[in-house]
Amino acid sequence: MRKIFKIQTKLLSLFLCAALLVLPGCGDKSSGTVRSAEEVTEATTSTIAVIAERYDANIGEEVSLDDVTATLDHAYLSSYTFTDGDQDLEIIFYQITITNGSDESISANILSGTFYGLADGESYATVAVRSMHFITYQFGEDAECFNDNIEPGETRIGYVYIEMPAGFSEATLIYYPDAGLLDYTVAYSFTFNREELEDAPDPITPFETSTSDDLTSDTTEEEE
Repeated sequence: MRKIFKIQTKLLSLFLCAALLVLPGCGDKSSGTVRSAEEVTEATTSTIAVIAERYDANIGEEVSLDDVTATLDHAYLSSYTFTDGDQDLEIIFYQITITNGSDESISANILSGTFYGLADGESYATVAVRSMHFITYQFGEDAECFNDNIEPGETRIGYVYIEMPAGFSEATLIYYPDAGLLDYTVAYSFTFNREELEDAPDPITPFETSTSDDLTSDTTEEEE
């Protein structure tokens, strides 16, 4: 089903961009990223309104655009909740397989704009540096969260962390296949009723044993 979707990205600070580029963990590779800090900053710190063609997709269905293909494998709802300011939050972990069939490296990290979340049909704050901590605690030190570029011909299975307001009824993951190529004109949406989400497996490291500085002290960037 084709839809027209309007999304406004919010200004992200240069400091946050620089911090993400040097943070370890989440399957980070020593080679580092290919895109420069200037490229990431230019792509993610401009306040822009993007009109995208949005297509509904289902879990297990392969979607593709310009030689980039992806399959959403799992959508896990964690039993863990926490409070940020005056907001009670829950966590969804999406497992997704991405294949880069293009001849360019593509970025799919949290600042690339590749993934975006809706809570009950409304845009919600989903970009958080703490996502890397949560993915590591949930799935282990080697868990992939797309920190490094996906190279031409490479297939990567990784996790996307989305924060949701506690008690949400419906969750939607918006995926821009060509965001890593700085193209936000086509998107796929995966929508789940709360009851359709899988229970997350027990975390490798229980969140309760983690310090608040590790998990909940990072700033969440809201999107309006």
